[in-house]
Amino acid sequence: MKLFKHILIALFLLSISFGCEEDKPEISVNKETSEIQSLMDDGSLLVKITRDVEAYIFTFESGTVRIPVDIVASVHEDYENWNTVLTFIDQQEISIPTLGDNINGVIKTTRLNPSGFNPLAADVFVSFPVKGRAKIIVQGKHGGNGTVEYLFKGYEQNHDLPILGLYPDYENVVTIVMTDKDGNERARTQTTIKTDPLDIAALPRYINIRKTASVKTEPGMTLLSDPGASEADTSCPYMIDADGEIRWVLDWRTSPDLLHVGAHTGLHRLPNGNYLMGDANNAQLAEVDIFGGMVRKWDLKALGYNFHHEAVMGENGKLLVAVTKNEAKLNTGESRIFDFIIEMNPDESTVAKEWDLVHILDSARYTDSGNLVQADQTQGNWVHHNALLYWDGDIFGSARYQGLFKFNRNGELLWILAPHKNWRAEYEKYLLTPLGKDGKTISDPEILSGDKSGEDFDWTWGQHTPVIMPNGHILVFDNGYGRNHKKTPFTDPGQYSRIVEYEVDETNKTVKQVWEYGKDRPECYAMAMSSVQYLPQTGHVLFCPGVGNKLSNGSYGGRVVEIDPQTNEVVCELEVGTSFHRASRISLYPEGL
Repeated sequence: MKLFKHILIALFLLSISFGCEEDKPEISVNKETSEIQSLMDDGSLLVKITRDVEAYIFTFESGTVRIPVDIVASVHEDYENWNTVLTFIDQQEISIPTLGDNINGVIKTTRLNPSGFNPLAADVFVSFPVKGRAKIIVQGKHGGNGTVEYLFKGYEQNHDLPILGLYPDYENVVTIVMTDKDGNERARTQTTIKTDPLDIAALPRYINIRKTASVKTEPGMTLLSDPGASEADTSCPYMIDADGEIRWVLDWRTSPDLLHVGAHTGLHRLPNGNYLMGDANNAQLAEVDIFGGMVRKWDLKALGYNFHHEAVMGENGKLLVAVTKNEAKLNTGESRIFDFIIEMNPDESTVAKEWDLVHILDSARYTDSGNLVQADQTQGNWVHHNALLYWDGDIFGSARYQGLFKFNRNGELLWILAPHKNWRAEYEKYLLTPLGKDGKTISDPEILSGDKSGEDFDWTWGQHTPVIMPNGHILVFDNGYGRNHKKTPFTDPGQYSRIVEYEVDETNKTVKQVWEYGKDRPECYAMAMSSVQYLPQTGHVLFCPGVGNKLSNGSYGGRVVEIDPQTNEVVCELEVGTSFHRASRISLYPEGL
């Protein structure tokens, strides 16, 4: 009996013991670790840890996780190394990237002018303690206008950062900022980069801000295409900031590929952030990176051509290039120049299509009898194309001696915007009819022929760099040389260049002059070169007479004038003591780096 009682008591105590075990919580860290891991995978750093009676509260940049106290063995915070180690009572550990104290020491190497061709650029390699985005700030000399900031897109621990916009002969202060994925600052550090003076004869010695840039100004820097001492010299593109300081320059005088490069008509930024340029001196096209290093090139001479004035990449990924075909001759045996257009497959370096302008425009319209054309036109140089664009699947171009024109991919002429004088009969149906501001047809034969200018309409003369505006209008630099078919010496008074906006009705074959600027500024007269640009952020335009302008110090050079076309207000104006083919407002850094 006594033994039986002892057995019953033992069984009772055992049942109580099992019941107590069932009441204890299960140790499960799966939920908490998965929440933390999700935030870490999203790039969110741990910011702080607090604790209440029941739980630790882990606050991240983008969320919060509560972890019961009774499943945590320890929490070790190491802000110097940007890390926290959380250990659970089952000995499972998780290492959590944490917002630390500073990023001093993250800059590992700094190389000034890494390519050898861009003395105002550097390459800085940084290794952050955890993954992050990098932002650079180059401190301006003169305050906010000159400060350069750029946020790179990569979310990594290691970054190779191109530093652009350094001042020459200066101890540049550069800040490196580590940010989260959205660009919010986590920490920053600072360094200095000392540059040498610029020893490049091609650069202007005189730069004058005639009207200071204001908050109204289109952001960015002004990229100028400097041909060098002559067009046979090595071209030297450079950028000027709003304070008139040179902040970026490509000096190819030591480049085996680009010595004597003839990049007269400037650089076009490609979708990948590199630059495309034509080289008239070496019969090639080239793609260069932001440091000026060669990425790839296309040998036009091997394909039977030489470059002239324009190369652009279209949305179709192909290259549209204005060229001379080396074997093209007149019946007399004289070479024909500047009258072919090709489309290239850039990856294969092959010609996809060729257009001979002799079969599109009026090649007989070359005679200079009756003061029709400029003195340098010849039968061999009858058209002198100087700009090309893709436009709604067609080709739009400028020819110095033939006006503006558009044709389709089959080589069929669509229209011509030019004075109506001396075209053969078969071309007359393509000539656009001018309209006055009232929308009525201009019928004055002298205005139609170009022998005189109308009050609210004039043709272009020796024009350059037409662009298509967002509203479909044409914006173009009207050089004015030979205006009204008069061979007027460059120095004669009364001549002017202008920027002009046209509206073309392709269905009715009409053209209307919408706006112009420059007639009352004879000091902006440029018989050649020059450019215009539509500025998308402000709706302003750049008027850039590139040669022969008399400047404030009595020398000659070019101007960059930013205008609000709604009011004709000049919002800023820059004088440059050298000639240039083209100028454009451009961001120092391309998008997407």
